[in-house]
Amino acid sequence: MKAALLLITWLGTTPPGTVVVGPNESLRQVAQRTLGDARAVGELRAFNGLSSDDVAAGTRLKVPGHERVLAQKALETARTLVASSKDASVPPEVSTRLKNAEIHFREARYTQAASEANAVGKMVAADRSPQSSAFSVEVGDGDSTTVTVKHGPPVRVEAEGVTQPVAKGESIRVEKGRPPPAPLPPLVAPSPGQPEDSARLKRRPDRDGHLGPVKLTWEAVRGAERYEVEVSRAQEQRAVFTQTVTSLEAKLPVLPAGSYRWTVRAVGPAGPSEPSAPRHFELVPERLKLEVKKGQWQ
Repeated sequence: MKAALLLITWLGTTPPGTVVVGPNESLRQVAQRTLGDARAVGELRAFNGLSSDDVAAGTRLKVPGHERVLAQKALETARTLVASSKDASVPPEVSTRLKNAEIHFREARYTQAASEANAVGKMVAADRSPQSSAFSVEVGDGDSTTVTVKHGPPVRVEAEGVTQPVAKGESIRVEKGRPPPAPLPPLVAPSPGQPEDSARLKRRPDRDGHLGPVKLTWEAVRGAERYEVEVSRAQEQRAVFTQTVTSLEAKLPVLPAGSYRWTVRAVGPAGPSEPSAPRHFELVPERLKLEVKKGQWQ
């Protein structure tokens, strides 16, 4: 297997997802929750065509998908190649194109960012002698092979006519007879549905004074295999109820009267998403109406 200095752009794309702005949540906080970086607020603003960071609660925003992951990886590879170049000075055109790639990325033009970053990689690779990569190959049970790159330039793993780049510190597992898997975009946090935030729910108490039932709902997340729900007292961190479901709802058991807080996160092959924006609800006992007919005991 030969080392490769050039990043190969994956041609598949995943449509962007959406997220709903939570109560008292700023655009910067949405960027942290969905993209994992509050500094990406400019990207989120540009991606949605916003003129400012002011967004109202309940606003539905688009969230970049797979194209951002690819552009980010292309930029990281280009930066690494430039930083590790043996030349005392980097050609001006390389610096200019890398700067252009950074600008495209910050302004959510991810296709252009990836194109410029890949061009930088090709220019640097053409001006320097090839370096070797150190990587390990482990054959596991079930005809699977795992390739791990320890240091050096990215290597290309090819199977079934498909090539996948693997950078330093990364691993990829390939099953026999199947192409190498594509990078998975991070899951976005689910958008809570019902009950509405700060809802006051009246329920008839059971003989122990507990109230219920309460059904929590949320919107589907692309790529999610299941959802993890957590409910806690409003002023406490300890969860009073947790549940993992594959549907888009969870039915809570009867609970004591009081105020509660709940969140839900999506879970997929790439791992869990960030928790959703917290929702609150209050459980109060429903008053019983007693009707006494006149003259009933006469």
